[in-house]
Amino acid sequence: MSSAGWRMMGLAGVGGVVVVLLAVAISADITDGFDRSITDAVRSEQLAGLLSPLRWITELGSTGAVTVVAGLTLLVGVLIGPWIHGLAGAITIGLASVGVELVKAFVARARPEVLEPIVVEHGFSYPSGHATLSMVAYGVLAVLVTRSRLGRGARIAIVAALGVVVALVGISRIWLGVHYPTDVIGGWTAGAVVVLLFSHLTREVSREPAAAAVDADREGPRSDRSAPG
Repeated sequence: MSSAGWRMMGLAGVGGVVVVLLAVAISADITDGFDRSITDAVRSEQLAGLLSPLRWITELGSTGAVTVVAGLTLLVGVLIGPWIHGLAGAITIGLASVGVELVKAFVARARPEVLEPIVVEHGFSYPSGHATLSMVAYGVLAVLVTRSRLGRGARIAIVAALGVVVALVGISRIWLGVHYPTDVIGGWTAGAVVVLLFSHLTREVSREPAAAAVDADREGPRSDRSAPG
């Protein structure tokens, strides 16, 4: 494994630890003050008008929207190749939706009662499904975009836009009163771990396999070496 691969796996490991520690802290009621202060700030009257579009933006992290993104991920993989990466991305998004529900059931955190919710959601709270799945879906799509042959400017713009969507979906869950801030942080972190693992396991195959083979066998004959004698 390359040094970049080890760094990526290390980051994924750290993320996994953060998700677990947050769950432990939540169970011990350590995060109550933090959750309350952030929620009060997001739901302040000064931000009410500015954040009101979040009522609709939150749907970009819904099951329906994420399913559409999974299909788009498969399509992007087919169009820019390799198609197997697009298929792997779609499967990853599907598995993440199952995994987040299992974690929710295990932690069994009740929905917030800090403020009157703007919408009503059922089920457990940690981690936020919208935050997790938006991070996974748009993150996997971003990985494929960065590997595409699009111009550098276009790739940066698309990835930045996807990042903004993930951020707004997470904030929307706090503003709507259906999740604690730590639910969203845990969801973002868990989703990022999945994206890092996806990126590592589907790392781009070299477009110059012959060069890669020579690099792997440095003692083999090479045309760019001077002949002995």
